[in-house]
Amino acid sequence: MKQRRHRPALSTRPLGNVAGHFTKEGGAKKRYRTQSEARSAAQLAWTLNGVDLESYRCEHCHLWHIGKRFRED
Repeated sequence: MKQRRHRPALSTRPLGNVAGHFTKEGGAKKRYRTQSEARSAAQLAWTLNGVDLESYRCEHCHLWHIGKRFRED
C-alpha cells in the first residue's frame, strides 16, 4: 500500500531568502497564525515598551507579522 505524502503546514515551510522575513538586525521575524494573536503581541509591545506596532498579513508566508506603523508627514 502506498503512503500518501502530505505537504507541510504553512508555518513549517522553508521561506528561502526572502528579505521581508528578516529584521534589519538579520533575525527572523516572528510569525503569528491569526490577526488576533498579532494584535495582542502589538498591544503587549505598547504596554511594556511604548512601541507603536501594527499587524499585517505577509504576502510571502500568508501569516501575520507586526511592525512599526508607517507615518505620512
